[in-house]
Amino acid sequence: MMNSNTTPSANTNEVFSPSRTVWRTQMAKGTYPPHRMSRITCIVDNLLAPKVTKTLAELGIDNYIETGRVVRENIKKRPFNLPGDIVTLQSSPVSVIRFTVPRAKAKDVMGAIIYCCDLATPGHGSIFAQDLMEFSHDDPTLNLAALDAMPKNTEVNMLNKLSCITCVLSIPGSGEQLAKIALDLGICVPVLTSGTGNDIRDQLGLIRITIPAEKEIVSIVMPEQDSNSIIRLLSEQAKLDKTGRGFIYQTPVSIGLMDTRMKMGVQTSAASIEQIIAAIDSLKGGTNWRRRLDYSDVETNSSALPQDNCEVTITSDEDRIDALREACLKVGAKGAITTNVIPQINTGENTHKTMIRSAINIPATQADSVVNNLLDITSIKTDNTDKICVLDSPAAYRAK
Repeated sequence: MMNSNTTPSANTNEVFSPSRTVWRTQMAKGTYPPHRMSRITCIVDNLLAPKVTKTLAELGIDNYIETGRVVRENIKKRPFNLPGDIVTLQSSPVSVIRFTVPRAKAKDVMGAIIYCCDLATPGHGSIFAQDLMEFSHDDPTLNLAALDAMPKNTEVNMLNKLSCITCVLSIPGSGEQLAKIALDLGICVPVLTSGTGNDIRDQLGLIRITIPAEKEIVSIVMPEQDSNSIIRLLSEQAKLDKTGRGFIYQTPVSIGLMDTRMKMGVQTSAASIEQIIAAIDSLKGGTNWRRRLDYSDVETNSSALPQDNCEVTITSDEDRIDALREACLKVGAKGAITTNVIPQINTGENTHKTMIRSAINIPATQADSVVNNLLDITSIKTDNTDKICVLDSPAAYRAK
């Protein structure tokens, strides 16, 4: 049975954390001391992206931009006053902007971005933070004077106890099917991006059937208490119990402000459902009231990976990413998914027009070996743009 990440450590009563174990190992070695950071993901319309990057430039924060799209339901009345509505899915292009900041300053940085893009208004975008360990060339930089001087939205109540569900799918078109499920359940506005699989099974055929290397990636941020149920439901709908269909995993979100505009169309009431949801979230101080499913109600034939997992992400130049992925394969870590990102580096040095972000979800028992192998061949010592991040992943599902 898959539960939250609650395995106690051997010597204390603290919750087991694979990323914290990696931190202790590397601190003891002293070669590459990791930084305790928050990775902030901002998802905004392409027209708003320049405002975000301008704010980050003023703060001296490097960031990486990935292209994607959000999916919403478009509701129209039937012609000739016929009863009922016509519901279709509508995609809109977005920029997915990721960057890391010291954990203590994450909320202030998010407040500045919420203000500049008016993210408190449904439909403008989402932003959320995840606590992780980061290995990089320099100590994290942040212009504290500029941050203090920036206007921030302090009235909006950001939500905590959230989870990010990442679905990596091999079958073309299956991403929109899962997005529709998320919209029908009223979970969130799903984000779809694309990537390339690097597992050996993604490059070879299986009984005359070639598993395409191209992947659809669906990201869903939702209340933590529903994550077990939704993982099981999505696993069943995407038939992830079958080899080569894809996999799904969960990572924790410490704080976030989510876009609640899941439906588009003519508004027929004084307040939209999105405005009502946002108001109740604020009054309740969270999203627990939104619980939709009991995980015991959802069955699946998917096989569980070990309960405690890690998401390891590598951001590097395209010329070096292959060697870094090989380092993962040497210790049995398979299934890396790579995407192209555009770096916005404020130093102006060693800047590449396009870089590669490679993410891999592995059992906690492999985390130290994978990170050690990556650090042995990384160019972190000489390149400001290279980063390795380790994030807890309480649960994952894929076929054996």
